[in-house]
Amino acid sequence: MERSKSPRVSLGMPVYNGENFVFEAIQSILKQDFDDFELVITDNASTDRTADICLEFARRDKRVRYVRNARNLGAAANFNRAFELSSGAYFKWCAHDDVLGSGFLMDCVRALDGDSRHVIAYPRLLGIDETGQLTPYVERVLPDMQGSSPASRFRLMVGAHGWDAAMFGLWRRDSLAKTTLHEPYYGSDCALLAEMALLGTFVRAPNAILYSRDHPTRSVRLPSSERLAWQNPDGSTANAFELSRRLKHLVAIAYRHRRTAPLGMTLFHLVLWILDPLLIARFFLELVGVVSPQLRTKLRGAGLGALKRIHAVSNR
Repeated sequence: MERSKSPRVSLGMPVYNGENFVFEAIQSILKQDFDDFELVITDNASTDRTADICLEFARRDKRVRYVRNARNLGAAANFNRAFELSSGAYFKWCAHDDVLGSGFLMDCVRALDGDSRHVIAYPRLLGIDETGQLTPYVERVLPDMQGSSPASRFRLMVGAHGWDAAMFGLWRRDSLAKTTLHEPYYGSDCALLAEMALLGTFVRAPNAILYSRDHPTRSVRLPSSERLAWQNPDGSTANAFELSRRLKHLVAIAYRHRRTAPLGMTLFHLVLWILDPLLIARFFLELVGVVSPQLRTKLRGAGLGALKRIHAVSNR
């Protein structure tokens, strides 16, 4: 079937050594009820069979474009590259280990078409395991953003600490182009969602389903030093400063969009956010890590142990 030069939807799939799951992920995209899309795969110099699998799909289907980086750029840069190489009015990042329900794109496109104030249409997110079987996990639904001010939406997403359903939903391209995109630290996606919330509302596409796969090599299960290397291979792994870098990023976002939301209001929300005792403890551990990474590790281990004991007592 002939396609327009610029498809309505672009899907970007950043991947590194994804041979275990990438076949099923691509297959679920190509089986969508909505077919006016392109799939741009940006391979971060994989060393397994990822290239062979993706090239075979590209050979069979003209909607698939495979781009291989000469070296591993890190996840942040590779996510951004997938967006920069795309052209659709709507854009979605696709994880190489997730699976889309067949009506995902159709329902999300309908939701964004319905109201220009919506900048992200997000699906119902269900968990699956390594074999593709459903798990009990169902991600919570975002509070309704209709009628909320940009500053209120910003506060909501800062406090949410990220939201996979929205992160892997369908985004309005011209809004995403106004953002800082991904920065090279783990948790940058949380700040990016907060930035998008300043630019418009998120809407749930009730019939769109995203199956999010949990497995041992998932990035969220890596220790902080390995997560930093995953995001930025050229960075130091001694102290990831994940929370400090997120706060710095959020302040930059607040200043960048000060004409959309008053700077005093967004900074006030950030102050309230960082006063959370758990966040203060994390900032303290990052500061300790500057002086003694070993002490930071010990304190973090002791803190986790205490939390586990409290949790065990509370569940008796």
